[in-house]
Amino acid sequence: MRNAPVIYIVVPCYNEEEVLPLTAEFLGKKLDDLTRSRRIHPGSRVLMVDDGSRDKTWKMIEEFHEKDERFAGVKLSRNRGHQNALLAGLFVMRRSRWMPICRMMWTHATR
Repeated sequence: MRNAPVIYIVVPCYNEEEVLPLTAEFLGKKLDDLTRSRRIHPGSRVLMVDDGSRDKTWKMIEEFHEKDERFAGVKLSRNRGHQNALLAGLFVMRRSRWMPICRMMWTHATR
């Protein structure tokens, strides 16, 4: 597994409580599949950035982390916009391989 890359999937989130459980389930399974096939390193993670949500998004991110350490979160103090949330995630992880995921991409991937 030494040559398999460690990837971080950055997911900006704003008021996503309705779709976040589906997103986490999908990404968890995707990490499992890619790890099993040795395409990514088991140290790969999902970083969810709460962009000042007013719903239960942050609480859900905390619960995902409690259940599965591959999920982590960053909470911004207020809504700063999709691109700034993505940038915050990139600054936190500081890894060379990353993949941004947004709600629009998620919606199209599940159809």
